[in-house]
This record gives sequence, structure tokens and C-alpha cells, in this order.
Amino acid sequence: MLTKDLVRYKIHNNNIKPQFINPNDQSLLNTATQLIELFNNSSGKSRGALLSESKIIIDNSDCNAIVTRGLEKLLLDRTTFNTDTQEELFTFRHDIFAFTSQLHNQGGTQDSDAYYQSIANQFHKTIPEIQEQLYSDLPLNQPVSMFKSLSSEALLHRYNCAQIQGLLLHCEELTLHIMNAEPACLRQLFKYLRFYQLLAQIKQLKNQSGFQIIIDGPLSLFFQTLKYGTHLALFFPAILHQNEWNLTARIQLKNRKESLQLELDQTCQIKSHYHHFMAYIPDEVTQFQNSLAQKLPLWSIQPSDRLIPLPGDAYCFPDYTLSHEIVGQIDLELFHAWHKTPLIYRLKQLEKSDHPILILGVCNKLLKEPSIANDIDHSAYFNQFGFFFKDMPTVSSIRPVLERILQNG
Repeated sequence: MLTKDLVRYKIHNNNIKPQFINPNDQSLLNTATQLIELFNNSSGKSRGALLSESKIIIDNSDCNAIVTRGLEKLLLDRTTFNTDTQEELFTFRHDIFAFTSQLHNQGGTQDSDAYYQSIANQFHKTIPEIQEQLYSDLPLNQPVSMFKSLSSEALLHRYNCAQIQGLLLHCEELTLHIMNAEPACLRQLFKYLRFYQLLAQIKQLKNQSGFQIIIDGPLSLFFQTLKYGTHLALFFPAILHQNEWNLTARIQLKNRKESLQLELDQTCQIKSHYHHFMAYIPDEVTQFQNSLAQKLPLWSIQPSDRLIPLPGDAYCFPDYTLSHEIVGQIDLELFHAWHKTPLIYRLKQLEKSDHPILILGVCNKLLKEPSIANDIDHSAYFNQFGFFFKDMPTVSSIRPVLERILQNG
């Protein structure tokens, strides 16, 4: 994503308008091609050398300097630098400092030429070689180990996408409408929503041709706003795969008192760089699945792949689906430390239900806020079908809920 300094926009009547670039602009394509070629051949070069060569291309480009620096930033994000500091370097640096300190104490620093020659003789290297090795772990000296290439056109689309992502870091709330979606494409969207741990209020549109999805923005939270804001920004490219959509987001920039409104739909023509979603399953999830299979062999658990209806014409895309040969299927939804508003909303939805529509797992960090603790304490539904967890659910934490479900048949 671009940093806030490289996000370009205009403001008119409290509406914020991103300044997109034309992905077919030949000058931009030429500059992008030169930068990509430079990065493709950067293996082994230091970060400083790479930036120096990149600056030459940027300075000689006819394109807007802010745009070209943005393209450079996106390419740097795709570059891996070797940041390992070898033990030999620590030893070498210690020996250099010890030896120069000894020379100083002996008065050997009065003649600079003799001083440098003594160091060179001691370490059997030239002074330039010593200087290069001594500070080889500084960021500008770190060598390129890998670069993930892409096409020039794709880079320009990534730039336009990053303009929106940079604004979403300052989002208070995002409302998304998805219309006439293909079921498989819609499931992909909800998988991304869950993957980035974004809980949302999901309702079917009145004409039943799509869904309204309301997601809290990072500025609505009291902590972990940077992580959550990054997750919301990373979710945006998944929206671009939908055929017909529109979003409205409230954006609060630091230099303005009032909120700004961002409006966008499929006519923006930004191409997503996300491919078919292949969900990464963290190790702790695999461990939870294996532990459940060992301790509760009649139950199995898998990442959910379904949208379930809730009271009030709302829907939920749960995290997991548990299966039992007698009970059948029951879904599990997890509420992490930044899911305050969605949890309150869910408790209100389920407060009149006396049967297990959904198992609720709540991170115990949410209990630090008295109002949340009070709502949970007075929730008859949660007391029956909810449990607490620290970082990830455990079998011991969910077992009482599953036993109550079995008892109720």
C-alpha cells in the first residue's frame, strides 16, 4: 500500500475524490517498464544502489514525480532485502573498535595516514573494504535477495488500488452493496472478510438481489487501529472481483475537523491483483482441529463456507462449522479484541433466541471494557452458547457449550 504522503486526492463538498492514473497512458507504462526492469535485475545490489538508479529513472521521467515515487514504493514493497546480520560482523566490529581504542590510548591517532595504515595492516584489508564491511548491515547497504515481478499495466492498477487502500487506513465506517453477485464470487468475498478478521453487519437488500455489508473502520476502535486498518485496506482488492458493487466510506483525515465521504463503484475500472482465494490455515487452527478430533472424536470442525440467516433479516458468515452425527451442524463465530461493535450487535440479534443458532467465542480482552462485560453477563444466549478464549479457542473452553447443545438435543 502507498503511504499517506503518496495518496493523491481532491476534496469537493466534503466528498473525497482519489486521483487515479490512466493504466493505458504510454508515458506511465514506459516509466513503469523501466522501473520494473531495474528491479528485475537488482539481485545482489544494495538498497542504496537500487534507490540511486531508481532516482535517475524518476528524475528523467515526464510523469508526475509523486506518481513515479508511488510506483517505486510499490516495487520496493515487492522486494525482499537480506536483513540478516552475521555473527562474524559483530565480532569484526568489536575487534575494530577495540583496536582503534587501543591506538587512541597509545597516542597513535595524531598522524591520520599512519592511523589508517595501522588499521589496514591489522585486519589485512584496505580502508574502503573495512568501511564497507563495518556498516554492511545498515538498511542502505542491505542487498536485494528477491523481487516479485509483475507487468507494467498491473503495476499501474496496483497504484490505483493503493490510492483507495491508503484512504481506508483513515476510515470510520464502510458500507458496501453487492448486487447480482454470483454465489461462488460472493463466497470468495466473505472468505476474504473472515480471513482478515473483519466482522460485519450483513443484510439482504430489499429487492433481494444482493447484500449490504457494514464494516467498522479502524478509527471506530480504541486500540489496535493500525492492524485493523491494514486488514480493512487489504480487504478492498477482494471487492474488485464483484461484477456490480458500490461502497461509501467515512474518512477522517488528521488535518480536517469534519469527516469526508468516499464513494466508489465498479466503474472505477481498477483490476484486482487478488487471484482465487486459497485460505491459509494458521498452525494454531490446525492444532485446534487436531485437538478436537482427539478429545471430542464425535465432533469435527472445518472453516465455514456458508452464509447463515439470523433474526432481523440479517446474515452471518461464521468462522467455522462444527459437525456431529446426532446434532448435525452448528456454526462458530469468533469475536477478537477489536470486534466490540459487531459483538454488541450480535448479542442483540440473538437475545430472544433459546436455541443454538450460532456458538459465540469472545476474546477475553473485550471484558476489559465494563459495558461489554455487562452486556455479556446479562446475555442469556451467551451464557448458554458462548465461551471465552485468549488468543485461539481451545477444546476445554468450547467443550461445555458443545455438551449443553448435546443435552438439549
